[in-house]
Amino acid sequence: MVDWNNELIFLLIFDVLALSFAVWWLSRRVKSKIIEVNERQSKRWKREEE
Repeated sequence: MVDWNNELIFLLIFDVLALSFAVWWLSRRVKSKIIEVNERQSKRWKREEE
């Protein structure tokens, strides 16, 4: 007979780890995009000031 408690605990831990990784990866992507946009805007502002 299968012990469902151990499988449930394993699945919960796996899901939490997978969700944590996904949130971490997405937050890194968003931060890098924000930095990229800010750099582009600052270059545009410098060109407009000249």
